Amino acid sequence: MLGMLAVRPAFADTSAADDDLRMSVAGGAWHPGKFVPCADGVVTDVGPRLETTATGPARFDSGVGVEFELPTAPRFLNGQPFATARVVHYQSELGNDVMQKQRAGDRVQVCLVSFPTPTHDARTGAVICDPNVDSRGFVFRVYDYRQHAAYLGPDSQHSCGGA
Repeated sequence: MLGMLAVRPAFADTSAADDDLRMSVAGGAWHPGKFVPCADGVVTDVGPRLETTATGPARFDSGVGVEFELPTAPRFLNGQPFATARVVHYQSELGNDVMQKQRAGDRVQVCLVSFPTPTHDARTGAVICDPNVDSRGFVFRVYDYRQHAAYLGPDSQHSCGGA
């Protein structure tokens, strides 16, 4: 049922998509319900999307990556426990400012808003995306309790079956 939610990826570039994105991150923490699974957790790491070898303060020219620990290990799909989650943004995406200000130990709410579904090449029948094997392509909404702000983004630079 969750796969049917109308969620646009964080990297969409139309003004309508930007409006939808702003609506998705507006307000506070969501009240977990039967349609949108959420779990409280903590930030474990904040850094540039691409690792750099430079010394000094982190540079976010390539975007931002934030990792989370979900102590209750929620079972978002098919009983598979999620002990960790991650959101990756490219540079200049809505919410990067919130992500860059997060610190290890910050309390967050992580909600699963979209996930990949199995896909096949219509011509060859070859599997393009098998979420049981390729875990990329989950999209999370993250609410930071300290900053009272939220953002939305994918868990990887590529979706299930991508590069």
